[in-house]
Amino acid sequence: MALWLALILPALPLQLAERAIDGTLPLAIVEGAPQRVAVIHCNATAQAAGVAPGMKLAAAQALACELIALERSLEREQAALEEIAGWAYQFSSHVVLQPDGLLLETGSSERLFGGRTPLHRAITTGLAELGYRAACAYATAPRTARVCALAHAARVDVDDLQRLPFALLEWDAATNETLRALGLTTIGDLLQLPRDAFARRFGAERLDDLDRVLGVRADPQPLYVPPARFTARIELPADFSETAQLMFPARRLLASLEGFLRGRNAGATTLVFSATHSERRNGPVPPTIVTLALAAPERDAKRLAALLNERLARVTLPAPAITLALAVDELHPFAACNASLLPPAQDAARGSDWLQLAETLHARLGSERVFQLQVVDDHRPERAWRAVPVSIDGDPVKTPALPSQPRPLLLLPAPQPLSMKNDEPLCPDALTLVTGPERIECGWWDMGIGAKAVHRDYFVARNGRGHWLWIFRELAAPHGWFLHGLFA
Repeated sequence: MALWLALILPALPLQLAERAIDGTLPLAIVEGAPQRVAVIHCNATAQAAGVAPGMKLAAAQALACELIALERSLEREQAALEEIAGWAYQFSSHVVLQPDGLLLETGSSERLFGGRTPLHRAITTGLAELGYRAACAYATAPRTARVCALAHAARVDVDDLQRLPFALLEWDAATNETLRALGLTTIGDLLQLPRDAFARRFGAERLDDLDRVLGVRADPQPLYVPPARFTARIELPADFSETAQLMFPARRLLASLEGFLRGRNAGATTLVFSATHSERRNGPVPPTIVTLALAAPERDAKRLAALLNERLARVTLPAPAITLALAVDELHPFAACNASLLPPAQDAARGSDWLQLAETLHARLGSERVFQLQVVDDHRPERAWRAVPVSIDGDPVKTPALPSQPRPLLLLPAPQPLSMKNDEPLCPDALTLVTGPERIECGWWDMGIGAKAVHRDYFVARNGRGHWLWIFRELAAPHGWFLHGLFA
């Protein structure tokens, strides 16, 4: 059975501003002509100082000297609703954008989340992590759910739909005034009127709307389609001069990103944070770009926040930041780790640990300071590997074919000559050749670029103290013996 959840955010302008701070500062949202700017929303700290909606801005600033006053922006509100819709897509594929909230068809998702109560808890808890508070209501018809949610937002009893004020239908002011003049106050009063007379007086569209509220008329909704890329931005209510201050709004953005990626069953490998700066002090300053690169697609907000915290420790803001934005241009398929009753395989655990270590080191130190070994297609032992910056773009490190003969764990930076007696090597005592020879002759094609060709016979040897060594005999003149590695 279809079941619709309506989410109404009546204080969305205030919540947008509160997302970036912890609520200890007095904050107000203002609107109006330049000479008549008035408060339309204020937080609890401002209310404790005496500020109230409808108050002139000058009076509010006199009551709270530290009041942060932000002008309302309809564009930011619309962008925020679209961001919430992308986040809510993880709970339902039927999401409808509303002027001040959302509609979600949750009946088909309840079984997936273990029932209505766990699903509702996940939605409301997730909204709180994003920094939003919403009035909620369920109904079998989308229009009914919205009217009931509006009643919850207005703190009106919703036990009986017909007893609700008809003002919750959100009709135009002229129609509402006419209905009040006729002595009508509730939705039930409207239903008592003759349908034909009501349609002639107020229009057939009003009667159709009443039928949609009652759930007796079909009410198709335009469904929200999530975009191919994620973008979100938070306006900072105050200038942030320290990178540590950016973590609070960044966690909001990462929580929104996690929901967006869950809805698309995807992960991200590159996250780009952008902080724009105030021009009041130093003039125009380019945005500060902070990029997080991951070894595998990830979407866990806590994990990403930990990496970002490491990355921000190496960043200095050239000027106070006034906005923080997050963008993910490419989405990648995400493979979640399945839970198991048995311990994970050692190889799988090592692979996961290595990826997390590489991501942490990259975020903390930068790729230019973290290296890994990469195999080079060359038989010369000293040229068969090289150190390269650690790769966290998901490309696997090349694994060479195993050599036919054993190789030491420790290779010396350069072969060390050995003493000889009767053309036998000494180190410092006599050596016993255990295996060999393994002949390596290559490199002649590099002689023109400063490299050296080799002509060697390698042996595994053991000295009198039980040490195992990797030595070779130079086949070219002067035919000496050299120590090249040590076995563990």
